[in-house]
Amino acid sequence: MSIEKPLPLMVGNKAYYSLTSYDPVEITVDVPYTLDEDVDYVLSMTLKEMGGSLANLSDPAWVSENFEGLSTESEVRAALRRELEMMNMQMAEQQKLGRCIEALAARLAQSIPPQHLERAREEVRMRFTQQLQSDGLTPGQFMQRTHTTAAQLDAMFDRQAQQMCEGDAALAAYAHEKKLKVDEQEYARLLGMEPEEMKKVIEQARAAGQSDDLHEAALQAKAAQIVVAECSCSYRHETPEQAKARVSQYRQMEQMFAGAGDDDEPEPPVSENSGFKLV
Repeated sequence: MSIEKPLPLMVGNKAYYSLTSYDPVEITVDVPYTLDEDVDYVLSMTLKEMGGSLANLSDPAWVSENFEGLSTESEVRAALRRELEMMNMQMAEQQKLGRCIEALAARLAQSIPPQHLERAREEVRMRFTQQLQSDGLTPGQFMQRTHTTAAQLDAMFDRQAQQMCEGDAALAAYAHEKKLKVDEQEYARLLGMEPEEMKKVIEQARAAGQSDDLHEAALQAKAAQIVVAECSCSYRHETPEQAKARVSQYRQMEQMFAGAGDDDEPEPPVSENSGFKLV
């Protein structure tokens, strides 16, 4: 039986939250498994990009000319597999932020005020609509292609708004408890922006009377960095069967969103830090 949490202390339109614990969070992240078909797919795309084919891989001279430090097909495949495995570990590391915020939000001692949830829901809906527009889709087309109802879409907006608000509230509570401070010189680093771009954003925030909001965003980002750095993380490695199911689901989603007559294939996910390069 769930217990309804009280609303937070409100001073003006600002809510003050607390957590049941400020100890380091414990999380688990998933490490994707690299399938042979993943290697096949990236190899196919790489060869297509350079105007070659699988037949070329039987020629050591051609391989050496196009893949630095490699001379056989097996070496190319092994290098691709290492690259993909490295990317999968990077993907696992990238999960930490979301998992840590989710774990911290579970410790909230108060609930989110309805007016804050509604404002966040509208923000989520606007972002979703803008993303669809950039993909050349309308909400109606999205629902048709994904077999999603308006009610399901509304429920998705509600969930995302709830998660966003709870995450922000938990980070704000953590920052307040730990007495964290930030100044404008830290904004660019914390918010992932170039210094010159950050200066413009700061000026725009001042002009719009939103300096406090920008400061709060930077403060929460600093809190998130600390929470991630101090978390206790374990890794759950995907099985080959789970990987096959994931890839199958991804391919189905790709087909749903593929535009009619759009024959362009996506770029292969090869990192710039790969152990090999095309020459």
